[in-house]
Amino acid sequence: MKRKMIFGLVLALCLSMPLSGMASAKAATVTSPILLKINQYYVIYTAPQSPYLDQNNRLMVPLRSLSDLLAAEVTYDAVNKSAVISRKNYLHETEENYSLKMSIGVKDIEINGTASQMDTIPVLIQGSMYIPLSVVTKAFHLDTKWDSKQRITHLYEDPAYLPPGIVSDEEHVLGQHSDPSVRPIQSFIQTDNKDGIPLIKMKLTSLNEGKSTVGDNHYLRFYVQDSNFSHFDVYNQVQTKSGTTFSVETTNTILAKSLRYVLVDACVD
Repeated sequence: MKRKMIFGLVLALCLSMPLSGMASAKAATVTSPILLKINQYYVIYTAPQSPYLDQNNRLMVPLRSLSDLLAAEVTYDAVNKSAVISRKNYLHETEENYSLKMSIGVKDIEINGTASQMDTIPVLIQGSMYIPLSVVTKAFHLDTKWDSKQRITHLYEDPAYLPPGIVSDEEHVLGQHSDPSVRPIQSFIQTDNKDGIPLIKMKLTSLNEGKSTVGDNHYLRFYVQDSNFSHFDVYNQVQTKSGTTFSVETTNTILAKSLRYVLVDACVD
């Protein structure tokens, strides 16, 4: 019985361990469900760990990665553990920028100069501030939709304001290759050391929600922001019937320490 309990604790630790803490854990694997989608891009990973639901059932995202993805500016006060997030008012460019001020462990916030309160609190994880996405989208007037069946939050952004590396990928940013019948549902991130450098590889499991079989003309385009921005394609290798899953693995080298986010677009030739 004791052995089973110890094994269970070790397994739980491996599944919950953030990426930044895995550099010394050879071949450790973090498993995360996919909970967020920006336009047609599934958010596979954000540093230091993927978006998650807190005890109040609020989707929590790291401030640094979110500011990258939304072209927002962040000022962080380490002494008071507070942050001010500002973003250009793209709806009315002659007006002041949107702003949001919040502090770690505090429900009180300030949205565009007006005091308000959340039903959850920002937290600090591995030196990164995690904040509730719903508060940010409200402050910045961004459209969102909760899909209760898929249990995923859809966030809609003007494609022109996505990160430059994605925008420059013109055909994909316009969704010309995207296939909505394929939905990534779970990621597996494995970290290992190579010559003292922590590197990762990813395995992504996707569900075929369409009516037809998914073949080798389907692929997943990975957008990776580590020390540089890059994108690459990984093709499906098996015939996948409707209602079943397939998995792909990355073989490219991704730097674990500088990794900020990974997005994926499910595509078809």
